[in-house]
Amino acid sequence: MAEANVHRLRPEGEKPFRLAPHNVEAEQALLGAVLVNNEAFYRVSDFLIPEHFYEPIHRTIYEVLGKIIRAGKTATPITAKTYLGEQLTAE
Repeated sequence: MAEANVHRLRPEGEKPFRLAPHNVEAEQALLGAVLVNNEAFYRVSDFLIPEHFYEPIHRTIYEVLGKIIRAGKTATPITAKTYLGEQLTAE
């Protein structure tokens, strides 16, 4: 009898998981901000991890920028490209 009162939470045929919300432009803006001012990395690195990025290339770029900055070097588009090229050829 209790089964008759059960309501479906999602329409039949709908997948149980939705696409996570994402904003590619915001990801690009954040990466750009880190490249312009490396100190911005320390402002977000306590809570932002690569897996938070929707775009896989943005995850990789964030990881590379983190490695450069944590090593005490300045992350610029040129240094990032060098490290990024090494990482992509290794994969």
